[in-house]
Amino acid sequence: MAEIDSDVATDVADVLPEEEIRVCLLRIGEDTYAIAIDLLTEIIIPQRVFPVPTTPPHVLGVINLRGNIVPIVDIRFALSLPSQSGAGQIAILKFGSITLGIVVDNVFEVVSVPVSRVMTIPADYGAQAGRNRSRFFKGIIQREAGLAALLNIELILEEIKLT
Repeated sequence: MAEIDSDVATDVADVLPEEEIRVCLLRIGEDTYAIAIDLLTEIIIPQRVFPVPTTPPHVLGVINLRGNIVPIVDIRFALSLPSQSGAGQIAILKFGSITLGIVVDNVFEVVSVPVSRVMTIPADYGAQAGRNRSRFFKGIIQREAGLAALLNIELILEEIKLT
């Protein structure tokens, strides 16, 4: 009887597909990052950003997106990357009740990634200039074309003071 039960369990495990997450891959500077697709509402081309007085330098201003005022931020600040003028694209994100745009150089792919390919982050990963960027990453995604850091948008929003 035990032999029959183990055969059935093996067959069921072989049939069940591995859990996957869908992410959008984007480039900021030289690095590749990933954002969970359920946070992303759209990608737009850069448009006129209206500055808002007394905001921090990483808050570039606001845009009018179909009648909605949306703040545009440069998350390079949180990731300890040098700032850059001009955006390639703006990724519009919805996190809870917050809608915002983040400036990215390029959005290039939406992929499904098996959960087994999302690695935990080594403690020293992302250390740069005395700041540990890894706290802004949920994990590292292994890809054939290299690695992508899965961004933790909640912690980035806390860092840039939008929550």
